[in-house]
Amino acid sequence: MSFMSNFSSLPGGSRLRLSNNKAAQIKGKDEFAGVDLQCESAFEPTEIYKLWNDSREEHVEGRQEDAEEFLGYVLNKLNDEMLEVIKLIAKPSAQQNGEEQEQEQEDGGDVWQMICNNRNKGSVTRQTDFGRTPLSDIFRGELRSRLQREGEHSTDVIQPFFTLQLNIEKAASVKEALEILVGRDQLEGVTGSKTKQEVVAWQQMTLEKLPVVLILHLKYFDYRSDGCTKILKKVEFPVELKIDAKILGSKKTSQKQRAYRLFAVVYHDGKEASKGHYITDVFHTGYNSWLRYDDSSVKPIGEKQVLQPHTPRVPYLLYYRRFDTLPQMQASNGGGGASAGSSNSHASTGGASNAAAANSTNNK
Repeated sequence: MSFMSNFSSLPGGSRLRLSNNKAAQIKGKDEFAGVDLQCESAFEPTEIYKLWNDSREEHVEGRQEDAEEFLGYVLNKLNDEMLEVIKLIAKPSAQQNGEEQEQEQEDGGDVWQMICNNRNKGSVTRQTDFGRTPLSDIFRGELRSRLQREGEHSTDVIQPFFTLQLNIEKAASVKEALEILVGRDQLEGVTGSKTKQEVVAWQQMTLEKLPVVLILHLKYFDYRSDGCTKILKKVEFPVELKIDAKILGSKKTSQKQRAYRLFAVVYHDGKEASKGHYITDVFHTGYNSWLRYDDSSVKPIGEKQVLQPHTPRVPYLLYYRRFDTLPQMQASNGGGGASAGSSNSHASTGGASNAAAANSTNNK
């Protein structure tokens, strides 16, 4: 709440205004050259810094952090705090109603289910109840990991995620990276549960549940035994993303629930994995335009600049909002319905996802 109070609402009817400086609008220059952008003073997200310092023993002042790790930390921390508050509210109500509190299962809350299809072939599914919060309703999706041994029932594990990890080493686009994610991997050295002999086995991932806001993490950093390097290559990503039905494990997801629109991109700029700079582009619904956040600088940019960054600047985090949750006007005009900022956020940039602005707080 303290962090969000730094932002003020954009006045109704605000639009990007062309400057009177005609020299800045010479043909061939940036389409937004000379445009005036209404911004208040930049500020540092001290509340996020404090949260980070108080809860991480290994935190070192001034050390650069990975944007995806930092985002994951913030989302998980906020989700945990919400769960604690929900428990505190629910406990007195249950006691007043004379209800007994259910004891946690010894196995950590894991639920095992036997699911059979028409051919009477079953699969054992393992799923943990991680609790539900307003934050998880927006950002949390689910992956199904299936292990199949020849001649046996498959074993499935359903895992939650806030950011979907995509390997891009062999992919030229987000679409290809998603297909690689759900590709079938042949396994070696797997033994049968009854015969104890090595059997043919494979593993496959599918998307079990799609979140309202889908955050894709393009894994440009290659971690190996001899260190970490940055993969310098172009990976195409669309404004409108449609999740192919073959990627989904559940048939319950409608076509509308598989369509997403891009509303923010966090880039890593630099040739090395150990250092560099983060920049964030956001579709601002108030201005109906893309804005670029680069430290304390905020300026309007065209969609082409968003989709075609020049190497070594690469798209590291992609924020997509599910199309069926967009207001009708925003869905037809383009862009998302929320925004994410950069290291120094500006008041009057508004939007529900200003909390994600801390994502680029510590530049790498």
